[in-house]
Amino acid sequence: MRVAIIGMGTAGVSILRQLESHSYFKELDIDVYDDPQNMGQGVPFQNDSSQLLINLPSKDMSLNFNDAAEFFKWYENQNQFKFDNATYLPRFVFGHYMKSYLEKFDQEYDNIHLITEKATEMYLEQGFEKDAKIQYFVCTNHQQEACRQYDYVFLTVGTMAYHDPYHLKGLKGYIKSPYPTYETLNDVKDTDNIAIIGTGLSSLDVIRYVVKHHPNLPITATSRHGEFPSVRGNMIDITLKHITKENFDKILRSHFGVVPLESMIRLFEKECETYDIPLEALIHRKVGDPIKDLKYDLAHPEILGVFQSLLETIKENMNWIWNSLSLQDQEAFMKKYMPILKANSNPMPPRTARLLIEEIEIGHVVVKKGLEDVRYENEEYVFEYPDQGEPDYYNVVINATGPKTQLKDLDDDDAFIVDIANRQIVQAHPMGGIQIVPETNQVISPRHGTLPHLIAIGQITNGINQARNGVNMIVRQSVQAVESLYAFHQENR
Repeated sequence: MRVAIIGMGTAGVSILRQLESHSYFKELDIDVYDDPQNMGQGVPFQNDSSQLLINLPSKDMSLNFNDAAEFFKWYENQNQFKFDNATYLPRFVFGHYMKSYLEKFDQEYDNIHLITEKATEMYLEQGFEKDAKIQYFVCTNHQQEACRQYDYVFLTVGTMAYHDPYHLKGLKGYIKSPYPTYETLNDVKDTDNIAIIGTGLSSLDVIRYVVKHHPNLPITATSRHGEFPSVRGNMIDITLKHITKENFDKILRSHFGVVPLESMIRLFEKECETYDIPLEALIHRKVGDPIKDLKYDLAHPEILGVFQSLLETIKENMNWIWNSLSLQDQEAFMKKYMPILKANSNPMPPRTARLLIEEIEIGHVVVKKGLEDVRYENEEYVFEYPDQGEPDYYNVVINATGPKTQLKDLDDDDAFIVDIANRQIVQAHPMGGIQIVPETNQVISPRHGTLPHLIAIGQITNGINQARNGVNMIVRQSVQAVESLYAFHQENR
């Protein structure tokens, strides 16, 4: 059976690892696609500054579903990278851990073929006879002769391009994406004034790098709310007692096949009561002063860790939780509760918080909220705030707003996804990403219906897999997806 994996970041390498672990593996003929830079590492874990840390403890990340500490064990057994404090390792180290498996498999198996080019198009062919099988064709370099035929395809294309909320892409001094950070300042002068749009995790990476490598400080980090992510507390193991499939099934049967949002929130509040979480106090703890907010989190690692652990456990089960809600309730959740979930999950390492406090206190970093508009005039960027009489001016703007989620917002930076949407192989989900079957990650095509042998994993599925794009959750999805492939293979041997 011919198999293609399009994209060899976290999801792609996870799929390959799961395929390799099965007894039928050598009966597959596998092509993996990505450019040379990202092959085996992906964008989030590409080679970059050692100051960019993973926001999970090193012992809690792994591509091994059965061994959460495998990455840390790999780190301890290798000699290429060593750091004094390995509690939170640089992101690129995890990329080399992933790449080590790809290189190992490539050397050991002659049924794996590395195609160091981006896939540019994909099309489907199906005969007119009844029950005719669909064949998938993946192409590179926009050339028909560069297309290869497959029985099974995994779409693991990684994150979509960053938002451009103020339509600045292409302008001089505008850096559309902060990665890799060690190339971010290549064309920046020492005298340039720098602003960062966004105060999420990406902006923290930029701040860590720029304050160390740019002499003209301060730099400004700004957004509408001016709030940084929370600080990671002391995490614990959580067992859900109220948000369970059994409770959801009861509600589904009595509410015409959906779980009302208010019912879900009541169950969540009961979970908080079970673990003595002061919910109202925690979700309203921020006072709008980044130093005070960061210091509060650092001073309360126990209760914050319990709260964050609960949210992380809910995210791990978000597939059946999220898809039990009606579309109307999903929209209501996104407006009212998703900001709370985002603010308290994916927290930063404590040492990043301490660095931020230090840089803000000595005046190297300025944090501003209420950003209303950014425009380009006379080779300068003009930042406007409603409560500020005069605007601010900058020579360089680094975009740290995070990746797009909606297909309608994509452009040439996501040409492959745009292409397969244009061919009606995939279709947009109203909450973001593409339509898939929640339980199997099978793509739902507007032209062909459910495509059982086209599997999408990662941020491209964010509408269905809301808040489930962390490494550990992608590994879970990969295990399930590969089990489905081998079930199909066994039936057709």
